Amino acid sequence: MPHIVIKAIEGASDAQMKDAAKKAVSAVSKALGKSEKYFSASFEEYSFAQWENVYDNFIKNKDNVLVKPEYTNPKTFE
Repeated sequence: MPHIVIKAIEGASDAQMKDAAKKAVSAVSKALGKSEKYFSASFEEYSFAQWENVYDNFIKNKDNVLVKPEYTNPKTFE
């Protein structure tokens, strides 16, 4: 069943990462009408320097990104 991956700039505490993952599972399971028991989630942290590669490889011009960020420059977030 679904696996949710959260990619973010580093800096969140372990508790914040776990809370975000649990909330993501809860929201997506409700939206899909499926039990949370079928879901898994992970949290991946990246440095600011690494984020441009994440943006280019997983976000920019990708049809599967259904909610686009409001920035187009991953170096300045503008």
